[in-house]
Amino acid sequence: MKYQLQPASAILDKNGLTISAGWAIIYNVDAKGEFSQATYQYLPVGVGLPAHAYLEAPKNVQDNQAIIHNGQQWTYPKDLRGTTIYSTETGARMTVQEVGDIPEGYTALQPSSEFDTWDGEKWGLDTDKQHQHDIDVATSQKKQLFSEATEQISYLQDAVDSQIANEQEIKLLAEWKKYRALLNRIDAQQAPNIDWPSKPFI
Repeated sequence: MKYQLQPASAILDKNGLTISAGWAIIYNVDAKGEFSQATYQYLPVGVGLPAHAYLEAPKNVQDNQAIIHNGQQWTYPKDLRGTTIYSTETGARMTVQEVGDIPEGYTALQPSSEFDTWDGEKWGLDTDKQHQHDIDVATSQKKQLFSEATEQISYLQDAVDSQIANEQEIKLLAEWKKYRALLNRIDAQQAPNIDWPSKPFI
């Protein structure tokens, strides 16, 4: 032909070396084999493809798939990167970082509360776990209130013992002692159905 209206295409032999110089579309991958981009490359005679590049084109995929070359061929595994998943043991959330299926021990289903447990298929409320949490909260609250009452009683008792207490302090001492006695009767095992006594007005 007198004129060549299209750029010459490179021709490679079975060993991957160029036997006829020209341009080729090559498909580049990163260090992990994931497709990165397609580019035009001029290949002189006697050279092969750049590292991490292939002549065979991969196919188009859905958004939830990746394009990976395993060194032999293109593969199209699931790509759930960016998806929020939850530990079936603790319910803790994390984000998928790697190509592939959801790791074992995780699910894309979100627990509805911190007291849910996984039964192998779905989350369900663990009433024992929830009750124990309520008991722990009530026990902590009881200790805190009891400590506060003891502090108030100590101060007021000192005033009474020193015979410097006024009528209001004497009355408050009796009220705080009654309050502490009522606190002492609180059964944390009944949480969250606990009727906490009212604090004396300071």
